[in-house]
Amino acid sequence: IAAHCSGSLTCGYLAPGAWIHHRGPLQQRQQQQQQQGFLGSTGSASSRGSLPLFAQLPGQTGSTTCGRRIRIRRQAASGETNTNRDRDLLVVLLSQFPLFVGVGALFPILPLYGQQFGLTASSVGLILSAPSIAKLALNFPMGQLADSAGRRILMVGGMLVLALGDLGTGLATALPALLAARLVTGAGLSVSDAGFSAWVADVTQETPGQRASFLGLQSAMISSAFVIGPTLGGMAVDQFGMSSIFFAVGAGAVVCAAGYSTLPETRSTVEIEEVSRQSFLELLESDGQQALAGVSAAFYTGAACKLSVIPAVAAKAFGAAPTEVGQLFSALAAVAILGTLAGGRLADAVGPRTVIVASGAICTLAYAGAAFAVHEQARDAFYGCLSLWALAAAVKSPALQAFAMEVAPE
Repeated sequence: IAAHCSGSLTCGYLAPGAWIHHRGPLQQRQQQQQQQGFLGSTGSASSRGSLPLFAQLPGQTGSTTCGRRIRIRRQAASGETNTNRDRDLLVVLLSQFPLFVGVGALFPILPLYGQQFGLTASSVGLILSAPSIAKLALNFPMGQLADSAGRRILMVGGMLVLALGDLGTGLATALPALLAARLVTGAGLSVSDAGFSAWVADVTQETPGQRASFLGLQSAMISSAFVIGPTLGGMAVDQFGMSSIFFAVGAGAVVCAAGYSTLPETRSTVEIEEVSRQSFLELLESDGQQALAGVSAAFYTGAACKLSVIPAVAAKAFGAAPTEVGQLFSALAAVAILGTLAGGRLADAVGPRTVIVASGAICTLAYAGAAFAVHEQARDAFYGCLSLWALAAAVKSPALQAFAMEVAPE
């Protein structure tokens, strides 16, 4: 789950050739590091799915209690100037925009697409959750792979796998093929997200105070794409059928992969000799990681419920046609643009924890209000509560990603 919400960053510097061993409780290792004045940075993506590490000074000896030994050889990770960094971040936003226009077109359509196969509501829910199931299984190993194989190759490869998954979804004619295609889509997302979150952490490590602002800008770009996407999607469905949306998403993923391929590789050389399951269990000892897992699970569960429930509720309770549902999603995305920009700046100003708590409380009230509005058949109140939820959730999104990077173990 930590990897799903964009991972984390370890800050500082590791001496060239330093050996790292797992040596007992996380808090004890971090305290020892602070006492030694030897806090290190691997720019590590596996700290995103992350493994707590103890930095051992050169010349020291000691055994590993968790069976994992890592050799790090620090390389200059492409000393980018601020101008080059800003250019690369702009390339990221421009590359992602066509993809998210397609994804925005897909959101209102996907529940209806499952129904044309004669699926029950529970089967449609399974189709909607299939990508998340794949991500849950792959996020942690993909974080490790980003350390060993590099960031850019995962970003590009993941987008190409995503394109194959959406192509398969558009061509599927039965539930098994549809489910398999959605699992492939989730696998592609996991691969690409692991590389991307590590890449962002690397290129912003010298200016961590501006990281949430960039994440807010990225979220605003996504929301802008979601404003355009549903309208274009409705037009495409009328002209070419529902399958055309998935082909459009696949094309957007290919464009995104092409843009990613122009970015610099930021990985430092990391040689992982042995991996232990105990390392993951030690990660869960961190209070910050426990909080991150719980908040992320609640946040993304709510988002998934919104995608699967709102189209059905709007149609059943208020007689909304597919066109109106698409317009609703566009309106919510427009509200989210303001929220993400504000959320990034707020997280940098007052800290991500404060923003997460406040926006989470507002989301809870908005959910309760929406449920009451449905019970009372109050359409305007229902849409108003959804707008409040969209605003608060958008404010929370960059703060949650910044918090994930903040609580990464050294």
